[in-house]
Amino acid sequence: MADLSKQVKKSSTLTLEADVASFQTYQREFTQHIRNPKQYTRPTKVPAKRMAVYTEIVYNNIEGTMVACFPVTKRILSARKWQQLMRGFLADYRASTPIFREIPQQLLQYIATHKQVSLKLPAYLPQLMHYEWVELALSAQDTRLNLNEAELVQPQQAVLGQITLTPAMYLLQYDYPVHQISPAFQPKKADEIPTYLLVFRNEAYQVQFMELNPITFELVAMLQRQSFTGEQALQALAAMHPHIAKESILTFGHLTLQTLKENGVIVGVKK
Repeated sequence: MADLSKQVKKSSTLTLEADVASFQTYQREFTQHIRNPKQYTRPTKVPAKRMAVYTEIVYNNIEGTMVACFPVTKRILSARKWQQLMRGFLADYRASTPIFREIPQQLLQYIATHKQVSLKLPAYLPQLMHYEWVELALSAQDTRLNLNEAELVQPQQAVLGQITLTPAMYLLQYDYPVHQISPAFQPKKADEIPTYLLVFRNEAYQVQFMELNPITFELVAMLQRQSFTGEQALQALAAMHPHIAKESILTFGHLTLQTLKENGVIVGVKK
């Protein structure tokens, strides 16, 4: 009786292992066909019409998400080139996250790895797409100051006290004027002077951008890196540019800090 029990148990184990292997094969064939229906045949157990529905749903969901994040890119590329990009991403790229809203960032990584050259995409496209992605990132970003409102004051002059910047911001430098690119304007080569942009989310949860000159870019970067009062930051900035009249930098800097405060980039200063 004991031997019979062992045989039954062994037989059940083998059957289970065979079922698992069969299901894994089915899963692999199913997902391979959805990702690349031209290269991989559908599982024989799934009717062609049903499989076509699954394939279309997955593609449309991915493509719809990309269109929402990269509308300018979609308008610039030909329909054929856009579809090549979408199909290639779905077929070849192995995403490192299951979170759906992070898929557009995965497309940026896909292009950065190897596909820009093979698809003959415009040289400016990775930077344009990054700029477009930043808006999505800021919209979804859960950013809270590690401060209580009571620890911040709202002075009339932004130079007083240790400045606190909004955490919902990106300070960006590009080789192309990405904020100007459109179907009507597509730069052939990088600009000699970089494009400096500050993209941020205001208190109304609206994503805004400001084009910066190099001096303002340095000022904001300095405030990001180190805790400064406004006056300390402007004095340090003046020391970095001895060829510019100090009074000019201080006057310009005071106005710039006030503008940043009025737009919600500077959220206040610590007491």
